[in-house]
Amino acid sequence: MLRFALLLVTASLAAKQPLPILEIRPMADDPTLVEVVVQTKEGRLSLVLLDEEGHDGPPILGKVRHRGKSMAFIPKYGLGRGLRYRATLLGPNGSRNTATYSVPNLPRSEPAVVKQVYPSASTLPANNLKFYLHFSKPMREGKAIFDQIQILDNGGDPIPHPWRRVELWSHDATRLTLWIHPGRIKKGVNLREDEGPVLHPNHRYVLLVSRKVRNAEGQPLGHSYRKEFVTCNPDYERPLPSKWQISNPGAGTLEPLRIRFPESLDHSLLHRMLTIHDDQAKTVAGELLIGPSETSWSFTPKAPWRPSPHLLRIDHELEDLAGNTPTRLFDLDLKAGNLANPVLSLDFSPRQNK
Repeated sequence: MLRFALLLVTASLAAKQPLPILEIRPMADDPTLVEVVVQTKEGRLSLVLLDEEGHDGPPILGKVRHRGKSMAFIPKYGLGRGLRYRATLLGPNGSRNTATYSVPNLPRSEPAVVKQVYPSASTLPANNLKFYLHFSKPMREGKAIFDQIQILDNGGDPIPHPWRRVELWSHDATRLTLWIHPGRIKKGVNLREDEGPVLHPNHRYVLLVSRKVRNAEGQPLGHSYRKEFVTCNPDYERPLPSKWQISNPGAGTLEPLRIRFPESLDHSLLHRMLTIHDDQAKTVAGELLIGPSETSWSFTPKAPWRPSPHLLRIDHELEDLAGNTPTRLFDLDLKAGNLANPVLSLDFSPRQNK
């Protein structure tokens, strides 16, 4: 009887002992990087994600480290923003101690929007090759974007499988280059024969960028974007510089050199495939501006024009909207024979005032 009383007293004293202090605390300024610390070296320490109803979800991977009379659990990865977690210590005597932690969301910022789409013209050739989408913020990369951007026909139905599903982002993820699948543009290719071309002449279309497209923070677009356009006949001609019109600037001035094209050219390539050189073969520094519908180009020098001959050089890879260059056709007819070599440089001399 005495032995039973002693056991009861011991158990009662053990039950009244305070539970070890259990904390979930950030390790740095980043609230997603935490450690679970408990003031004991005995027991089993764990961390789980809580569901919306507060029930235990999947356990979090990590390592337990002993520090003197305490131990800490450090998750392998950072915790998720806007989520709740529960740490649990199971003591050797069956005791259970818990602590919860909520990871704050980032302050909500303005959602991304589509700033501009090129080609900017409202009439495009039926063999238009690509679109450039410019966003106001860095965007989330991933193949899902090819299902979130559509071309709608005149009845509002999406055209199936229009894109070449290869991601081509600028280094800062604010510009996406969307290629219409070349296999549906080039004549005689199996894909075109099986599924037909994406665009037909003399039809109305809409390029639709849905709100499902997300920025790098995971936010959807502020609003969808629509580019309406009509198509004309396919373009099977090279963009020859010999057909361009040059307006000479005045010598000793900062007047821009202006060039007019007989057709729209590739917006992105126009930024880097036209260069101006002086009579010493040195590149002239300045700022360029591309006109409406990408049918004109102007260049303003940083220093006044010298009254001497200059040269405008054109890279042979400059493209029109159908992917044709001065040296080749995108949809090459092998039976047409060799194409004549194009002019790839144009002379001009700033005019001198009389």
